[in-house]
Amino acid sequence: MFGLYMLAIYLGVAIIGAGFVALLVVVALAVGLVTHPIRTLALVFHKLAALAAGLALILALIVWFWYDHSKPDFVPCFWGSIGVIVASILIRTFAEWILERPTRAERRAMKRAAAQETGRVTMYMPVSEEVAAAFESTRDGRRASL
Repeated sequence: MFGLYMLAIYLGVAIIGAGFVALLVVVALAVGLVTHPIRTLALVFHKLAALAAGLALILALIVWFWYDHSKPDFVPCFWGSIGVIVASILIRTFAEWILERPTRAERRAMKRAAAQETGRVTMYMPVSEEVAAAFESTRDGRRASL
């Protein structure tokens, strides 16, 4: 009797811990959707595609080794699993591209760092193309002509 009581306590602690982790995941997704919606959705699709590919691989192996190949539903089940694996690879590749791509802020920081390395002063202000060309021409030492 004591063993079942302790097992219930251990299971209760595990269930409470799993619920706490699930709550933290929901909060992290909510914050991520507010701050970086595209990257958060890419991360979710990245994880779901990995899960789908793993389950499809297990199903394909079960169907291939423990299922009668002469039954009519063997071919759709097996090739459907292979199709899910291929689709998951494509989805993961696209999501990985989105996740590895630098954000707009990182691209701006890289542009500023490159401008500082060359010693140039880069001005960021909304001007017309003519004014920007005039600034560029005076910087090169030529006379500005508007």
